[in-house]
Amino acid sequence: MGTRSRWGAVLAAALAIGLTACGGSTSTPATTGSAKDATTSANAGAAAAPTSGASNKQTYSVTRSTAGDATTDGKGRWTLVVDTITGGDPRVASAFNSAVHASAAGQLGPVKGDADPDGTWTFETQPQIYFGGASVSELISGLYVHVPSAHPTSSISTVVIDSRTAKPITLADLFTDKQAGLNRLSDQTKALLPAVSGVGPTPMPDEPGNAPTEANFANWIPTPEGLELHFADYQFFHGTPTITVPWSALDGLLAPGMDALRT
Repeated sequence: MGTRSRWGAVLAAALAIGLTACGGSTSTPATTGSAKDATTSANAGAAAAPTSGASNKQTYSVTRSTAGDATTDGKGRWTLVVDTITGGDPRVASAFNSAVHASAAGQLGPVKGDADPDGTWTFETQPQIYFGGASVSELISGLYVHVPSAHPTSSISTVVIDSRTAKPITLADLFTDKQAGLNRLSDQTKALLPAVSGVGPTPMPDEPGNAPTEANFANWIPTPEGLELHFADYQFFHGTPTITVPWSALDGLLAPGMDALRT
């Protein structure tokens, strides 16, 4: 199997993992900003982990943890970095920490199974945590580097935990009518992605990557500016572009209680 076709399978698996791991799926300071600001690639150097953050009137401490290992033959090595939380509501901290560990491990699993056996490889993740008024979220960016392949391949996954209920927020939870919400995200992607990426006409034509399916929009983070969507490598082209759908574009579609994610 060629490197690109192998990675098509890896990314499909990563999207499936993200859909079951949490509110998002495939990396801002604790209180402001956008997750995309410091996550161009996992190996670009992680932004310093904030020491604390607040959500739903609870204050949490943040710890950046690292775990690594290697294959038995020494050809593959990995480093999984995640941001975890303590304090505040212990139910929220427990749910969030379990989800981010599962999210990072979920990216590693397909890599270990499908890594090119010729040459050597490394895989690493870098996190970005975000505290909103009613949610604690994390974007985990992964980078697979195979030698002697031409270029690295990225992966992404997100975790969104409701800090009021300690439960993951899925797209089905976010929208009163999930399909109507997906249709709106599809339309917004067609309108916004060309300007962000510099690729193609505006609006985009219909493509598999912007079809209104849950897998295409599995990776998202709520920010004050809007719903930040992170797209998988090769979903449109090589690279992991990000757009922010303004909350105003989702008026009338959010489920009861989800307006709280706007802050």
